[in-house]
Amino acid sequence: MARHLTRIVPLVLGLGLMACSSQEPVAPASPLPEIDNAFEADSRWSASVGDGVGQFYSQLRPVVDGDRLFAASRDGVLAAFDRSSGERLWQARLDKLAINEQQRSPRISGGLTAAYGNLYFGSENGIVYAVSQSDGEILWTREVPGEVLAAPAVDEGKVVVHTSAGNLVALDASGGEPQWTLRNEQPSLTLRSMSTPVTAGGAVLYGRADGRLGIVLLASGQPVRDTRIASPRGATELERMVDVSSRPVILGEILYAIAYNGQLTAHQLISGQELWKRQYQGSRDLSSDGRALYISDSRSHLFAVDARSGMELWSNTELENRQLTAPAVFGEYLVVGDAEGYLYWLDRQSGALRSLQRLDSEGLYVAPVVAGDTLYVQTRGGDLVAIGQP
Repeated sequence: MARHLTRIVPLVLGLGLMACSSQEPVAPASPLPEIDNAFEADSRWSASVGDGVGQFYSQLRPVVDGDRLFAASRDGVLAAFDRSSGERLWQARLDKLAINEQQRSPRISGGLTAAYGNLYFGSENGIVYAVSQSDGEILWTREVPGEVLAAPAVDEGKVVVHTSAGNLVALDASGGEPQWTLRNEQPSLTLRSMSTPVTAGGAVLYGRADGRLGIVLLASGQPVRDTRIASPRGATELERMVDVSSRPVILGEILYAIAYNGQLTAHQLISGQELWKRQYQGSRDLSSDGRALYISDSRSHLFAVDARSGMELWSNTELENRQLTAPAVFGEYLVVGDAEGYLYWLDRQSGALRSLQRLDSEGLYVAPVVAGDTLYVQTRGGDLVAIGQP
């Protein structure tokens, strides 16, 4: 039942709580803000990767490793680029690989992770891939129980994926052999997204659909602790959804997490002691500059919160219900995209909107990637755009 319902939720939540097509949306998007752009962002190069993700909820973001940028499309195109010039170094087609003697779309969905000279990622087909960064050669594949909707964590020779069935699975990074599996109960209704696991100090940290943040030993998968981030409340299953589907953030000795229909919390990483909690809720990843946390919440309101005290520094509600991506910190600005393909630049200190530009009418779904003095954006239509600092 849970597997079926996860397919329904994005239609209700991810599209701005749309009613049937003949009616007005329950929560209409705010009009495009009318501003005089303070600057025009410099596009350094652009390229394309297959057909992108279309209208699917694939969390595919490019990844940078050294001088190269790697990107993939849902239908199995994988490409490497020189990140400075945009020159395409190689391209591979994963849809040419037969799995279980069936030729089918790879349905790549978990974002790319670069490690050990390879790329690791997963798919809605429940397949984890290891691909060589040098030429796109597939090194190994492994089936896991459940769809892989988030990027893997790779550390200490292990690839750890978080599947839609609530499983945390560790594979050997060199050969793909299973190392351990941790199973978690899933609520009957969950978001169509999973928390990207992170590693720290020999442990794996990951958000769960039951409103908890789990910590397990990387070596064995043995649970260490789980921390309550949100508790189910309300009369309906929609109201009681408390998925922690954003990537945990670690700043020094403090761990931060946010839950859908929940709250933003800060805990001591080692002891688990709660330091503070505030009533923010969302499913997009948090971002930080080391001093503040930046939030794109369930209503597409943007907030800056002091990481030490939890005090709100500023808020911006001009983009309400425009289905914003997670924010990215880029120099003096906070950068977010929306479902209509606009990219917004906000002053990081005040939250004031400084500039906007349209990149792709098919829309933006994942946060931009920052590497050095360049911002990389991957659109739903498969376009890659490299943008320099204003």
